[in-house]
Amino acid sequence: MSNKTILHLNSYYIDNHLYSQLYSKLDAFINQKVYIPIKLNRKPENIVDLDNTKLFFDKQIKPFHKYNYFGKINFLYKRLINQGLHTNIDFVHAHNLFTDGALAYKINKSFKVPYIVTVRLTDITLQYKYMYHRRASINKVLKNAERIIFISPIYRNRLFSMMPKKLVKKLAKKTLIIPNGINDIWLNNPFPERSNAQRKMVNLIYVGQIMKLKNIKELIAAIDLLNNKGESIKYNLNVVGGQNHNEPEYFQEFLKLVDSYDWLEYKGKIKDASKLMELYRNADVFTMPSKPELFGLVYIEALSQGLPIIYSKGEGIDGFFEELPVGQSVDPKNIESIAEGIEQVASTNYKGLNKAILPFDWNNLIKEYLKFYHQDE
Repeated sequence: MSNKTILHLNSYYIDNHLYSQLYSKLDAFINQKVYIPIKLNRKPENIVDLDNTKLFFDKQIKPFHKYNYFGKINFLYKRLINQGLHTNIDFVHAHNLFTDGALAYKINKSFKVPYIVTVRLTDITLQYKYMYHRRASINKVLKNAERIIFISPIYRNRLFSMMPKKLVKKLAKKTLIIPNGINDIWLNNPFPERSNAQRKMVNLIYVGQIMKLKNIKELIAAIDLLNNKGESIKYNLNVVGGQNHNEPEYFQEFLKLVDSYDWLEYKGKIKDASKLMELYRNADVFTMPSKPELFGLVYIEALSQGLPIIYSKGEGIDGFFEELPVGQSVDPKNIESIAEGIEQVASTNYKGLNKAILPFDWNNLIKEYLKFYHQDE
């Protein structure tokens, strides 16, 4: 094990289990400190007990910080320094651009500690796109980073489309695509593809929150369109996922649709991976035409179980599998486009879908990060 210590800055930690998986994999190779600023009304979550990693939850983000970005950054920086987290570290990994990246930049300027920054979808579609007054400072964060990580080429291209060509040319040289990894259970339990020969019933599956941006009502309308075409092939849909508590009305509208169609079944939220795996294996096609899409790892889980996928054009995984056909991209707001995509995928025999998941193995992904952390050796 290396004697180096990495400081992770991660303001999204409690909302995503993938970070605890990453730190657990890295724990055998390096020492880690993880600074996790959270809102006053939130509790620490995703707590892991690791030998060489310590989590620092800082319950300090107040409601007014939403309207005072630069004040929030300065406040969190002082908190971080007062806790001594900047001491005895060799490298900083900022896990988003506008909060964590800004903090990493300030540490670099004060203490000369190098850093890399991972750019997330909300950094691009919400912050960089609309917060023009923050762009100058964020461009400095990007220019001073050792490396800039995107989880999808789509996100890189989208951010670069908002920038001057001169800046893009400078940043492109240090940009890398490193996706998020999936849990080992999916890698260790692959399932073969199905044959579409003489199929009379196509079993579709959706896994995700029941919320507007996932376009589940459009998906249901597309399946209804297919089932009313008068053809011999019929389509069923199993829906797995919990409601989004910010959209109670949308969830109630969805439940009414469940009651309206005998080919539509709602399974609720399923946390047990083995039960979810069984549902994947009983399905023929995975469908989730969401927009925007953060790069949902459920697509990769589905591929591991031999399922071709329906996904949105210009989102998440679009462009990631150019050399290996894995399904069909569709216009998520166009019912006919979704229906045509489902028909095409359901009538196609796919090969090698299990191979598509290999780039999402944490055991391989951490090797890339370790290269950055040890770049001065």
